[in-house]
Amino acid sequence: MRTARKIRYRLEWLGLKSATKFLPLLSRKACYRLALLLGSLGAMLDRRGRRVALSNLRVAFGDEISAEGRAQIVRESYQHFARTMLDFLEPAPNESKFLALR
Repeated sequence: MRTARKIRYRLEWLGLKSATKFLPLLSRKACYRLALLLGSLGAMLDRRGRRVALSNLRVAFGDEISAEGRAQIVRESYQHFARTMLDFLEPAPNESKFLALR
């Protein structure tokens, strides 16, 4: 495996591990805002994915949706994905009580 890929996987693992420790400390509102920020960053930084999404929307809707409208849909899609992932990583409010009953 290439060194760059190993480093990337290690950084992703550290980020995931950090998120599982950090997210429970945040309020629900703070998690929501963090997801909006991360989703917006993802939409800006993922050039290839953004280009594919914009192209798909252009093919699907043609001129029905303006370029700005398509860009907004793509950004909101990234934000929704980020919210889903943070919800997945954030423990349920009474998870420890639930697990104790098992």
